Amino acid sequence: MTPESDIRHSEHYEEVRIARSLPESCGGEVLQNADAHYYDTLRGRFIAVKRMYVLGAERDIAVAYEREGKITLLVTIFPLKEGQQQNRRGHGRWAPYEPESQL
Repeated sequence: MTPESDIRHSEHYEEVRIARSLPESCGGEVLQNADAHYYDTLRGRFIAVKRMYVLGAERDIAVAYEREGKITLLVTIFPLKEGQQQNRRGHGRWAPYEPESQL
Protein backbone atom coordinates (compact mmCIF):
# COMPACT_ATOMS: atom_id res chain seq x y z
CA MET A 1 0.00 0.00 0.00
CA THR A 2 1.35 3.39 -0.91
CA PRO A 3 0.96 6.73 0.88
CA GLU A 4 -1.51 7.88 -1.80
CA SER A 5 -3.86 4.97 -0.97
CA ASP A 6 -7.36 5.79 0.09
CA ILE A 7 -8.43 4.09 3.34
CA ARG A 8 -12.18 3.59 3.70
CA HIS A 9 -14.29 1.97 6.41
CA SER A 10 -17.15 -0.42 5.73
CA GLU A 11 -20.44 0.08 7.53
CA HIS A 12 -19.78 -3.18 9.39
CA TYR A 13 -16.35 -1.94 10.51
CA GLU A 14 -17.86 1.24 11.99
CA GLU A 15 -20.66 -0.67 13.74
CA VAL A 16 -18.20 -3.13 15.30
CA ARG A 17 -15.71 -0.41 16.28
CA ILE A 18 -18.43 1.56 18.05
CA ALA A 19 -19.94 -1.54 19.70
CA ARG A 20 -16.50 -2.52 21.06
CA SER A 21 -15.78 1.06 22.18
CA LEU A 22 -12.58 1.22 20.15
CA PRO A 23 -11.14 4.67 19.36
CA GLU A 24 -11.85 6.12 15.91
CA SER A 25 -8.15 6.17 15.01
CA CYS A 26 -7.56 2.56 16.08
CA GLY A 27 -8.00 0.88 12.67
CA GLY A 28 -5.73 3.27 10.82
CA GLU A 29 -3.07 2.92 13.52
CA VAL A 30 -3.18 -0.87 13.28
CA LEU A 31 -3.06 -0.82 9.48
CA GLN A 32 -0.25 1.70 9.15
CA ASN A 33 1.94 0.44 12.03
CA ALA A 34 1.15 -3.28 12.14
CA ASP A 35 3.43 -5.67 14.00
CA ALA A 36 2.36 -8.48 11.65
CA HIS A 37 0.43 -8.99 8.41
CA TYR A 38 -1.42 -12.13 7.37
CA TYR A 39 -3.62 -13.46 4.63
CA ASP A 40 -6.74 -15.16 6.03
CA THR A 41 -7.07 -18.27 3.87
CA LEU A 42 -10.63 -18.95 5.11
CA ARG A 43 -12.10 -15.50 4.51
CA GLY A 44 -9.85 -14.39 1.65
CA ARG A 45 -8.89 -11.12 3.34
CA PHE A 46 -5.76 -9.47 4.59
CA ILE A 47 -5.20 -9.08 8.34
CA ALA A 48 -3.07 -6.48 10.13
CA VAL A 49 -2.27 -7.00 13.83
CA LYS A 50 -0.80 -4.52 16.31
CA ARG A 51 -0.24 -4.75 20.04
CA MET A 52 -1.52 -1.54 21.61
CA TYR A 53 -3.00 -0.09 24.75
CA VAL A 54 -6.78 0.15 24.34
CA LEU A 55 -9.78 -0.40 26.59
CA GLY A 56 -7.59 -0.15 29.69
CA ALA A 57 -5.14 -2.91 28.77
CA GLU A 58 -2.43 -3.85 26.33
CA ARG A 59 -3.79 -6.24 23.73
CA ASP A 60 -3.45 -7.35 20.13
CA ILE A 61 -5.93 -5.66 17.80
CA ALA A 62 -6.64 -7.15 14.38
CA VAL A 63 -8.07 -5.37 11.35
CA ALA A 64 -9.40 -7.34 8.39
CA TYR A 65 -9.16 -5.45 5.13
CA GLU A 66 -9.47 -5.76 1.37
CA ARG A 67 -7.63 -3.95 -1.40
CA GLU A 68 -8.75 -2.86 -4.82
CA GLY A 69 -6.31 -0.66 -6.67
CA LYS A 70 -5.49 2.33 -4.48
CA ILE A 71 -8.45 1.73 -2.17
CA THR A 72 -8.07 -0.14 1.11
CA LEU A 73 -11.38 -1.09 2.72
CA LEU A 74 -11.34 -1.85 6.45
CA VAL A 75 -13.88 -4.66 6.84
CA THR A 76 -13.82 -5.33 10.60
CA ILE A 77 -11.76 -4.78 13.73
CA PHE A 78 -11.47 -6.98 16.79
CA PRO A 79 -9.27 -7.60 19.83
CA LEU A 80 -7.53 -10.97 19.76
CA LYS A 81 -7.77 -13.34 22.69
CA GLU A 82 -4.53 -14.59 24.23
CA GLY A 83 -3.02 -17.16 21.87
CA GLN A 84 -5.57 -16.60 19.10
CA GLN A 85 -3.00 -15.20 16.64
CA GLN A 86 -0.62 -18.12 17.20
CA ASN A 87 -3.48 -20.62 16.94
CA ARG A 88 -4.65 -19.27 13.58
CA ARG A 89 -1.09 -19.27 12.27
CA GLY A 90 -0.42 -22.77 13.60
CA HIS A 91 -3.50 -24.21 11.92
CA GLY A 92 -2.69 -22.48 8.63
CA ARG A 93 -5.68 -20.16 8.60
CA TRP A 94 -3.48 -17.05 8.75
CA ALA A 95 -0.53 -17.21 6.37
CA PRO A 96 2.27 -14.66 6.91
CA TYR A 97 2.05 -11.90 4.34
CA GLU A 98 4.49 -9.16 3.42
CA PRO A 99 2.85 -6.05 1.94
CA GLU A 100 4.55 -4.79 -1.22
CA SER A 101 5.44 -1.54 0.55
CA GLN A 102 5.24 -0.11 4.03
CA LEU A 103 1.78 0.98 5.18
